[in-house]
Amino acid sequence: MGWVLAGLVLAAWFFYRAAKNKERSVQPTPSREFASTSSSSVVGDLSEVRAREAWIDPRINPDPRFTNGPDQRDRGLLAPSPPSRDRLSTIRNPARWIPPGETVRIGGISIDAGMFYLGGAFTGSISDRGNNCLVDPSCAIAPSGSDQSGSLLPYWPSYSNIPPVARRTYLDWLASGREDPRIGIGYVFLFFYGLERRMLVDAVKDETPALIAEVRRLLALHGENHSFRNYASKFLDVAELVKDPEISRPVLSPDLRNGYEMPLSVRLHLGRKLASATSFDGTDALLWVLSLPDTYLRTPATRCFDELAELWQMRFASRYPLGLKVNPPKTKLKIEYHAASGGFECSLDLSDSETGPLPDIAAISAPLDGLRDLLNACTDELASYSRLLGKSPEAKGTIEAAFLLPKELLTSPSVMGTAVLGNVEHLFGGRNIAGVRVGQLATALGVDTPPKGKLPSGFCNQVGAFMDKLDVGFEPDRRYGARNLDADGYVLLFKAKDGAPVDGEAPSYASAKAMVEVAALAAASDGKIEISEFESIKSDIRSVPGLGGIERARLMAYASTLLKDAPARQSAMQRLRSVKPEARDSAIRSATSAVLADGHAAPDEVKFLERLYKTLGYPVEDLYSALHRGSVVLDEPIAVTPEIRAGGVPIPAEASASKASGIRIDRARLERIKSETSAVSQLLAGIFVEDEPLSPPPAPMEATLRGDSRFEGLDAAHAELLSCLLGAGELGRDAFEDVARKLRLLPDGAIETINEWGFDKFDEPILDGEEHIVVVEHVRVELQRAGAER
Repeated sequence: MGWVLAGLVLAAWFFYRAAKNKERSVQPTPSREFASTSSSSVVGDLSEVRAREAWIDPRINPDPRFTNGPDQRDRGLLAPSPPSRDRLSTIRNPARWIPPGETVRIGGISIDAGMFYLGGAFTGSISDRGNNCLVDPSCAIAPSGSDQSGSLLPYWPSYSNIPPVARRTYLDWLASGREDPRIGIGYVFLFFYGLERRMLVDAVKDETPALIAEVRRLLALHGENHSFRNYASKFLDVAELVKDPEISRPVLSPDLRNGYEMPLSVRLHLGRKLASATSFDGTDALLWVLSLPDTYLRTPATRCFDELAELWQMRFASRYPLGLKVNPPKTKLKIEYHAASGGFECSLDLSDSETGPLPDIAAISAPLDGLRDLLNACTDELASYSRLLGKSPEAKGTIEAAFLLPKELLTSPSVMGTAVLGNVEHLFGGRNIAGVRVGQLATALGVDTPPKGKLPSGFCNQVGAFMDKLDVGFEPDRRYGARNLDADGYVLLFKAKDGAPVDGEAPSYASAKAMVEVAALAAASDGKIEISEFESIKSDIRSVPGLGGIERARLMAYASTLLKDAPARQSAMQRLRSVKPEARDSAIRSATSAVLADGHAAPDEVKFLERLYKTLGYPVEDLYSALHRGSVVLDEPIAVTPEIRAGGVPIPAEASASKASGIRIDRARLERIKSETSAVSQLLAGIFVEDEPLSPPPAPMEATLRGDSRFEGLDAAHAELLSCLLGAGELGRDAFEDVARKLRLLPDGAIETINEWGFDKFDEPILDGEEHIVVVEHVRVELQRAGAER
């Protein structure tokens, strides 16, 4: 009985469950609102869509965020596709292109900038990605809010599947003319998808220039984004080819590198070169290396790109005088365009009408190591120049900047242009030699100098280095032992390769230089220069052993400047003391020969030679003997020794000049020297040709004797200057020059005058020093003693 009751209860329970299930099956499913105009409901809507979305096996349809290279890091997560729209509404509202100037109103926002698609769907489109650029007016738009950063956008944004707030942000951006550089890059991509479609799917060729211009504008605003720059650059490559199928050489630019592929324009140009078996010139080679994906230009190359391109051409021509021969690869150039939207692909026919299919330069790597090395070498040569421009951009075009450049670039319009070179050439006046004032040279170089005084050593060195690069030498050049240039002094320019460099510290050159200084002083001691005197100095320079042609040429130029602006007499003699005895002998002979060259010896010339002999410790009697052996006419008698006549002494036969002088001439050596320096001699043959005759020195002031017996023979001004020196003990150069100018005296001339007076009184100079002018100690003591005894 119990089992029967249990069976009845179990049966009743089954009937009850069946009735409840039937009741549930007939209840209607509540409808859900997917689109909403409220931004607050977006998150809820997306969560419901995710709950209803069917599961997709990722092995069959992988998530594109993890299959499309490095660009996924540039955008947000992929949002799910919304429910499919009513196909009837799509047919009633087909997509159309909105050109610039046509005003449309979407969700209360007026847009007249155009250049986008408007409508439900593209006719015949079966891919959601094909519609991603389409602005569908039926999609909800948030009444307010903004997502300027683009954080709400998925990896592949599509207008129909972004949140309403994002749609409003996008439409506001379109309405404002797409000018805001701060807009999220996803919105830029969404707009770019439409330009891609218009160019390559609709193929409206007459709009190509406007589409190219718009992409270039966007690239200027948003090019810092690597992903957009990569896609936009590829688009421009293809668009330029669509606009003009003719292959031409691209313009050199530091920005040729285009993502992970060489630019199409470069591949086409170099492909045609390969197909025609034509050697690459310098521009072709630079295009190739600059467009490689792994080429990264350093700062000197980008900051000084014009200079880099010019230097590259010179270095390339030197390394590859016949051009660079490159063997074409078997790989042919094929271009398939993959749209950034992922909605379409297209292929381009790249066959040349003359050569057929083009080889692909991207498949070649053999000669690239050499080109990279050449590029690095050119960059290194511009490093110091680049650092200067980085600190002082205004220095471009100055001598300071040009000093840091390779000499080949000085004619470059990007450096200094031809103006400076033309100015320097004008100074020569069609000759190889030019004697000008320092102020004229400074004006030609475009630099400012003070009206008077010594120019700084650094400035003199820079001018010298710059002139070297112009293949122009000059004297006096302090780099080779001469004094600094005087602002109002004289300079001799002469054309010579690399500026005629010499070793200014070589013993032979230093000795010859000291000889030239003394000989020039001797020739100029009477206040006028004869051409024969200068020719004598040049002859002595040619006979100095151990000198090459360049050294002799520079010494001749230096001698010419000394005859214009004589050096300080005392310093020249001091330098002569430091050379070897044989060099001093040569200097003595050269100075004597210079004086005797014109056939007579003026009293001032003889007086100078007397002091020279005394200073160097040579017997003055040797000078008188040399003067008589030279058979010169003396302007006044010189008492050598009392005349003693003795009868019965036969007159010896007249000795030859060479024997009497004690100098034996080596004719073979002389001919060898002449042959060695023939080119230099021709260059300097007219070195003494003057545009204007040398002006005689001003007449000396009438001596006004001072009552002080210590300074008898000095005029009042020089006596006052010497008295000031005695009282001070010593004066710095600047202080000495100030005192001299107040007394209306030229500083260097005053030193010479006082030292000449010293020779007359004490047989030696009494002033010494360069930076500090002092009275020689024992002379100072003697002058002070004479004053005390007065």
